[in-house]
Amino acid sequence: MAWARDFTAAWDDLARRAAAGEPLPLDEYALEDPAEFFAVLSEAFFEEPAHLHAAYAAVYRQLSRFYLQDPLGRQDD
Repeated sequence: MAWARDFTAAWDDLARRAAAGEPLPLDEYALEDPAEFFAVLSEAFFEEPAHLHAAYAAVYRQLSRFYLQDPLGRQDD
């Protein structure tokens, strides 16, 4: 399933970056558990869509389908 693949890839990437001490594209709190991960990604989707898209484009697309919205398309409105 594309949803699971895309979110798992983002989780794994964020966890790898955190373990390596690299700068994170999302708040590290996202790694507390899957529900927090979804909440942090959702917040980024609405508040910083360009940032989320740059970091995790596949997750952005999944959230766009889920919420039936495209915040990137509204940024210049």
